[in-house]
Amino acid sequence: MFLLVLALFLGLFIGALWQPIFGILGYLAVYLIWDPGMWWGKAINQYLPRPSFMAMAFLVIGAIIHLGELDWSFSRREYELYLFLGMIFLSSFVFGIGVQDDSWVYIVKMAKMFVFIFLLIRVVHSLHDYNLLVWIFIISTLFLSYEGHTVSAGYYYKGRLEFIGGVDFGEANGVAAVSAIGTLFLGLGILYASTWWKKSLYLLGTAFTIDTIILTQSRGVFAGLLIVIPYILLWAPSQYRKKICIFAGVGIVLFVTLVSGNFMTRMKTMSEELEYDQEERLSRTDYWRTSLQIFKDHPLGIGVKNFQKIVTAYDPRNPGMDAHNTYVICYSETGILGIILFLIIIAETFLQLRRIHLMAINLPENEITFYALALGGALIVYLTGYGMTHTTLYKEILWILLALPICLENVARNLLSEASQEIYDSEL
Repeated sequence: MFLLVLALFLGLFIGALWQPIFGILGYLAVYLIWDPGMWWGKAINQYLPRPSFMAMAFLVIGAIIHLGELDWSFSRREYELYLFLGMIFLSSFVFGIGVQDDSWVYIVKMAKMFVFIFLLIRVVHSLHDYNLLVWIFIISTLFLSYEGHTVSAGYYYKGRLEFIGGVDFGEANGVAAVSAIGTLFLGLGILYASTWWKKSLYLLGTAFTIDTIILTQSRGVFAGLLIVIPYILLWAPSQYRKKICIFAGVGIVLFVTLVSGNFMTRMKTMSEELEYDQEERLSRTDYWRTSLQIFKDHPLGIGVKNFQKIVTAYDPRNPGMDAHNTYVICYSETGILGIILFLIIIAETFLQLRRIHLMAINLPENEITFYALALGGALIVYLTGYGMTHTTLYKEILWILLALPICLENVARNLLSEASQEIYDSEL
């Protein structure tokens, strides 16, 4: 395992000097699977210290070497993403209650992440590159599933799979959410796979990742996936809806077959309160009510990672816990301007996915349609069930998912341009 992962990282890092897309894949591979707590992660750290930094360094160098091959067009959606980063700085340094060490950590993290997104949009503008991007998600998700099925009992807490995966989602719900991304790419891959053996492999991979989600017993991700099914049926091309219903039925059969009694018991407690001590109970709605008081006193935001510092002053029962809601954290820490911009970004992302669906009608490459569906489904998981019960605002994967439709629209636009040029050339 150690040599396999080390070879993957080094191969992608060095490959970035040849083609920047490998730098993108290297950064994502490190982000998704590098776990410094695993024995192989500790071993890699001895030979490859700070792999995330090294991945970014090779990516930047590769982008500079191939500067002329990058896509230098900018869209309004991209500017909106950078504007949100500006809101983070503004709320923290101008309107906030102060910037402490942990605030700095997240501010720097967000700035680094937007540098990656800047390069991601510049590099990924062909279907070939986008296919590689999808496969790094699939491979990483399958790797996490393999780990989840082979780790010792020490990686389970109260029957839930915990403590595996990248540093940004090494707990049960984060692992489940990332597994959902792979599940969507694999599940929809069944539809556009050209042969039955490929469809069979996609089906086996889907079963594997679904079982990983079951092992995490994540209520939020489970709820998000329930919302995804009607979304996919609504936006899928009409000729595929019957197949989607059939495969969804197969997925339900797989789920029922694999699910345990503990999972179903936990799903029935989605509305249960969160107990933080033996004498008092504090529900998520208590966090949210307190956040409204904070927002009233600080309408322009209290700054990054300051909710936990200030919440005790408003509700002494809270020992300094997170709000467990992405939107609550957004308006509390980035203020009214931040939450408005965040909602605009989300709305425009889904409008962009709709444009991609319409563009794909005129393209022979049906992967475009299903990539758009998978991205929309992944965002629904992160923005509804998971995002409503956990804070994902400062997780890189959320912003990467919000940026990927920009890349996909560029791919679709370039394909349409090439098709138009071919028609023009054939008429000459």
